[in-house]
Amino acid sequence: MEERAHSAAPRLAFYGTGQYGLEAVRIAVARGWPIVAAYNRAGPKVGQDLGRLAGLDRDIGVIVEDADTADFGKASPDLAIVAMNDRLRYNMTAYHRLLSAGINVICHGAEAYFPYGADPVAAAEIDELAKANGVTLTGTGIWDYSRIWSGILAAGPCSELRAMIHHTLTDAETASVTLMRDICGVSMTQAEYAEKNKAGIGDLYKLIPHHVLHALGYTIKEVSERREPVLSDKPVYCRLLDRTLEPGLVLGTRIIAEVTTHEGVTAAAHMELRILPEGETEHMLWTIEGKPASKIRVDRTDSVHTSAACMVNRVPDVIAAAPGIRVVSELGVLTPKLAVRA
Repeated sequence: MEERAHSAAPRLAFYGTGQYGLEAVRIAVARGWPIVAAYNRAGPKVGQDLGRLAGLDRDIGVIVEDADTADFGKASPDLAIVAMNDRLRYNMTAYHRLLSAGINVICHGAEAYFPYGADPVAAAEIDELAKANGVTLTGTGIWDYSRIWSGILAAGPCSELRAMIHHTLTDAETASVTLMRDICGVSMTQAEYAEKNKAGIGDLYKLIPHHVLHALGYTIKEVSERREPVLSDKPVYCRLLDRTLEPGLVLGTRIIAEVTTHEGVTAAAHMELRILPEGETEHMLWTIEGKPASKIRVDRTDSVHTSAACMVNRVPDVIAAAPGIRVVSELGVLTPKLAVRA
């Protein structure tokens, strides 16, 4: 495939117009980057101007097209931001449409961060398709700096490394009521939680320590994950439900992942997605057991904006990367791209 020349300001498309995609639209418009196309599944968003959907109170001249009937090569975007689902196979149709049209892809999806760790068969298919069309696919978002790169940086100064431990706290109320309950289990009884088994987020978060140890050059021996309900012995108010959850009801999900390597270095992750009592804040923490011992903590606010900004800031890196699947640990530390304008 003939390599396309890229202007200083990348031409963007958006596939999926939910909260993460629309926040990225607002950032790109404020930055002066041209948006040339937008796609969504059939429904009320199709036919609307993307600027209005994004709450800009003005048209930007980009009409949302039905993804099932759109001509993906028509607008010639340099890169498309896909914000739909965490699973590779759910997003596969979007990947095929965009990569086959010679469009680089950034995906806001957990499995896209580390496709070979999530689904090797699907990853091989995506990688082959991207390389055949001379383009790149990368998964990114808030995990880029707060989970993946913070872990890599924490281990950087070690002369000896024995273990890495990742503790995180995520506010379940940043999601919709449906996702908060169905994905995190908030307000369920313990019996309901056990029956559901939280398959919705199964096998996603183990990718974090797996990715970090892989990026550090270790040979992975075994990866495991288990999930359990988060409970409290005190009443906790849930803003989205506008009710107080009594002791014994589920406040969210705790995910425990463990990774071992043939070199003997281990990584563990203890991650909670739950409602937060007053005074608690979202944070990410890596603790290093080695020489020197150290910790890196990221306290964050406005996770939707942060995820969207990470995607937008990765755009030039992904466009410049070699074809195929390129994970964020290959692309260098995330930096702001504020100087790249039309």
